[in-house]
Amino acid sequence: MNMVKRLYILLFLLIPVFAVAQEVCNNGIDDDTDGLIDLNDPDCPCSTAIIPANVESFIHNHSFEEQVMGPNGPCCPYGFVSVVSPPWLSCADGWFQATSNTSDYFHECGYSPIGFPLPPPDGQGALGFYTDVGYKEYVGTCLTATAPPNPLIAGTSYTLSLWIAAVGANGMHTQTVAEADPSVFSEQLPLALFGYANACVPFPVGTDDCIGTVPGWEEMGRVLVQPSWDWTRVSITFTPTENIHSVIIGAACELPASFIDQGGVMPYFLVDDLMLTVASDQVLTPVTTVGTVCQENALAVAVPPAGATAHQWYRDGVAVLGQTALTLDISALDLGGGLYTLASTFEGQCLMGASTMLPGTEPDPWLSIEPAFGCAPLEVLFTDTSSNTLSSSWTFGDGASGADDVELHTYTTPGTYDVTLTVVDILGCEADTLLEDAVVVGGPLVAAISATPNPTDVDNTTVQLNSAGSSGDIISWWWDFGDVAPGTSDDAAPTVVFPAVEGTYPVLLAVESSAGCVDTVRSTIVVTDLGVIEMPNVFSPNADGHNDRFIPLDYTGAPGLMEIYNRWGQQVFSTRALAQGWSGSEVPDGTYYFVVTPDDAEAETLTGHVTLVR
Repeated sequence: MNMVKRLYILLFLLIPVFAVAQEVCNNGIDDDTDGLIDLNDPDCPCSTAIIPANVESFIHNHSFEEQVMGPNGPCCPYGFVSVVSPPWLSCADGWFQATSNTSDYFHECGYSPIGFPLPPPDGQGALGFYTDVGYKEYVGTCLTATAPPNPLIAGTSYTLSLWIAAVGANGMHTQTVAEADPSVFSEQLPLALFGYANACVPFPVGTDDCIGTVPGWEEMGRVLVQPSWDWTRVSITFTPTENIHSVIIGAACELPASFIDQGGVMPYFLVDDLMLTVASDQVLTPVTTVGTVCQENALAVAVPPAGATAHQWYRDGVAVLGQTALTLDISALDLGGGLYTLASTFEGQCLMGASTMLPGTEPDPWLSIEPAFGCAPLEVLFTDTSSNTLSSSWTFGDGASGADDVELHTYTTPGTYDVTLTVVDILGCEADTLLEDAVVVGGPLVAAISATPNPTDVDNTTVQLNSAGSSGDIISWWWDFGDVAPGTSDDAAPTVVFPAVEGTYPVLLAVESSAGCVDTVRSTIVVTDLGVIEMPNVFSPNADGHNDRFIPLDYTGAPGLMEIYNRWGQQVFSTRALAQGWSGSEVPDGTYYFVVTPDDAEAETLTGHVTLVR
């Protein structure tokens, strides 16, 4: 083969090598076609902090890689910390469960739960703690317990920078990946640094409350952190007023109301690489996100160091073209949620800072209605049971509305009503749900009993019962006759034979409408003995409408003759109209003797005295 042909072959083989493009780190394009764009590509290295190589953190074992040695090698956490297991946090040399509540140690040697963003950014170890409105965990260390001692000097400015991420964790760290999504905790965590002066404090400190409420512990500074799976680097710059020997990291005392159990999980935070130095030894670009996507006021704001140039914003590591100012208007650009990063050039290096903006996802309205059906007027309790609701509004389907999370509404007109609940969550996102035919209101239902005959007598105890006088859309009847056979009936008009024994017999009727409304009524059937006449022993003819005439008690129409005599045996009155009785108008007050002779030959003659008192 001649030399020219060999040269062409060599050039042809080299063409693919020379054709591979280099990644450009700020154009939003996968230039080298490796599937990674801009800051996501290892060809675009950028640091979250610029710290001189000879500067060490004042915090010993700041990345939690040094493990306590045991007889079988380095201590390795292998499960969830509980009241019956050792405090695995002590596996990280120099670190302690800071208070009574158990914080945790994670390491790829043995403990890395599902749904947690592990391994951490620096090495294999990380610390973690729950942060709930009613339950707070902390991690702590002594700055002077290990040589060389590094107390913080009063009047000197310091910076603590660290990696932090969040998850939703249940009580045993056994949540699924979906359950671990921390976006349900949509408000920001005030992460705080607390200090104790002039002494190494024995850990744990005996409190379940915020460490800032314990005498001697003072908050030195804080930073707001958006709960997110994304590891972001945040910083706190502060100047202690006393020499500080012990420090604790965790939640500030006051927390957002949403930091409570959400669907079985609580807000849980992971931290790594705690660089505590003199403030001038760290160069950082703090980035914060403010506002919300749903309220259309979302911003990302960066504070790069003086002298930084060539600013460029990124969303999820991909350049947002043309955005080079220190404030990125997320809403105006309709970018939505994501990890927002500002990268700059500082002293020839790429320096970046990042913060998460939660996406504008619609809330999920949930409600309860109790009762959902009944008769007018129907009083219904409506409750918004959604999570993270900032405001609630209702339409009840009858022209009325409400604006509280719990509403008590009365329907006065029969009908079927649609109900709508509209909720706005703490991110300003709005959603509604319509429940068709949510409330069914039946017309008024009134039960009444008609009995023929009533009263009746021992010679005629067959009574026809029905619900004449009832009103409403009645579809079923239920009768209760007590001890009288047949005991119960579901006929609309039952015929019942009552005992041929004088007395009163209770009857109950329950009726139901097509809307499911129920009403009950009670009555009595009176059975009398017509041959029995009973007389009172006093009456008062004073025209007051009560006991004005002397007539038989519970008179049932038994015929007979009534005669009245004074105390000298003189007859002063007689009548066969027993139902009219005697008015006593023709005689003075006093005691009189009466004789009632029934026409029934088998009935007893009644005699006795009656007192007339006006």
